[in-house]
Amino acid sequence: MKKLEEFIKENRLKGFKSEPMSKHTTLQIGGPSKMLIEVSGEETLLKLLQELIPQEKFIVIGEGSDLLVSDKGYDGVVIVNRVEGISKENGHFEVKAGTSLAEFIDFVNRSGSQGIESMAGIPGTVGGAIYGNAGAYGQAICDHLKSVKFFKDGKVVIWKKRRLRFSYRESVFKGHKSWIILSATFQFPKGKSSELVSKSKEIIAMRAGKYPEGVRCPGSFFKNVLLKDVSAESLKRIPEDKIIFGKIPSGYLMQSVGAIGARKGRVEIAEYHGNLIINLGGGKAKDFIDLANFYRDKVEKKFGIKLEPEVQLIGFN
Repeated sequence: MKKLEEFIKENRLKGFKSEPMSKHTTLQIGGPSKMLIEVSGEETLLKLLQELIPQEKFIVIGEGSDLLVSDKGYDGVVIVNRVEGISKENGHFEVKAGTSLAEFIDFVNRSGSQGIESMAGIPGTVGGAIYGNAGAYGQAICDHLKSVKFFKDGKVVIWKKRRLRFSYRESVFKGHKSWIILSATFQFPKGKSSELVSKSKEIIAMRAGKYPEGVRCPGSFFKNVLLKDVSAESLKRIPEDKIIFGKIPSGYLMQSVGAIGARKGRVEIAEYHGNLIINLGGGKAKDFIDLANFYRDKVEKKFGIKLEPEVQLIGFN
């Protein structure tokens, strides 16, 4: 840790010992990390990963919008990736992993390129979106992705999309936590800029009903359920009109077992959406996970479907 502290000082980085993770997640829950470092330059990030981090347990985060950190915190180094930037050349977009997803979507829309306009309003960074293959309203971040540059086993590599094992809310990176996304290249079909910007504004307005400004939540807690993963017996219990884009909404399943408005401590399941779990202020991670798991088990008992978290759980056994 002493060597890490020297690195922070030499490179004039922002480093914080025993930093509460509640300050770095949209949920505003989480105990302290051993050390938190903010990095805004790619060369510095690579040097940190190559020379120092192999000796330390670590994670890399973006805006903390899809994280639930335990009350005990994280016994390792947290790197906040603030390496940002977007460029366009010969119809290809290159974007740094620390770039806000909202900023990227706006840039693509205004350039007259279509394919991610319906993802407007999803919080977080481009790197986080790729990691979890984020998507909404029939679009996903992987749809028009060409390649990803990332740090792997001490060196920088570039893999084309076909090697990255994208599926619903999954990518190869979820199974290899030490592979760190640096940037990505996209190519989108042409569209009309004004229509794309307007579409994104409509989506943002619609999402505002589910995610009011200032709400403390990590986004949808559970993944929606792919129809292909549901047994014929379980499917008999699901009304046809509840199946959307080939998925069963977890919000519907949670609502069906009485989750709406349920509360434990200062954590509550929203009264208007069964898959939205909110920190009312001063909430604890234990109450959050206990509440989620209680209704997850009720869903499994009623429907024979086991819900899986979409949110990344940090510091839990």
